[in-house]
Amino acid sequence: MASFCLDDVVKTPMLAFAPMLDEGDHSAAQHIAFIEATLELYSKTLDAITFVIGDNCSVNQRMAGLLIVPPVNCVRPRFNLAVQRMMEEHKNLLDRIHCVILRARSVKNRSAPRLLIPLAPKLRNDTRWSSTYAMVASFFEIKDHLAAITDLRVIFPAPVEIDAMHSLRAVLDVMQGFTLAFEREDLTLSEARVLMDALCDKFLRCPTTSARVLRS
Repeated sequence: MASFCLDDVVKTPMLAFAPMLDEGDHSAAQHIAFIEATLELYSKTLDAITFVIGDNCSVNQRMAGLLIVPPVNCVRPRFNLAVQRMMEEHKNLLDRIHCVILRARSVKNRSAPRLLIPLAPKLRNDTRWSSTYAMVASFFEIKDHLAAITDLRVIFPAPVEIDAMHSLRAVLDVMQGFTLAFEREDLTLSEARVLMDALCDKFLRCPTTSARVLRS
C-alpha cells in the first residue's frame, strides 16, 4: 500500500495484493525485491520511496536501513502498549467485570438479559484494548439487569467495587477519546506526536520515546 499527498489530499491506494516472490523468504531484502517489482508496474523505482510505514519490527527497520529512508511507526501498537500498562493497576476490577460478563454469556443466563434489553454482554480480548472498553461500557449499560439474575448475585461486585469501576470507566473514556483521535484520516504526524505526548503526561506509563524512529 502506498501513502502520498495529491492536491493536499492523502491517498492510500493498494498497489498489490499478492504473495512474496519467494514465499519461503520473508527477509527485508525479499520485501524490497517485491516492492521494486510492484513499482515497476507503475513505472516507478525505489527512489520514489521517502519513508517506510509499519510496526517497529526488525524486518521493517532493516528495510528502512537498506532503502536509506526513515521508518514511520504506526502509533496504534505503541498506544495499545501504553494502555495495557496503565490497565495493569486496574487488573482486579477488570477481572471482576470479565468474570460477571463471562457467566452472563452462558446459555442459561444469557436468555435473561436478552428478554430485558437488546444489548449482549461483551467480552474483552488481549489483542485490542478497545474490546476492554466495550466490555466495561456494556457492563454499565446492563449492570442493573445483571444484578437481578440469581446466578450472578454471588459474584456480582459490591457497591464499593462499583464505585471504583466508575472511576475506571472515566479513565477508559479518556483513552477512547485518544483512540478516536488517532483514527482520524486527516491526522498529521506532528498531531500524533502531540497526542502521544499528552497521553504520556496524563498517565505517565507510556513506553519510552528515545528509540531512533519517527512515530506516527
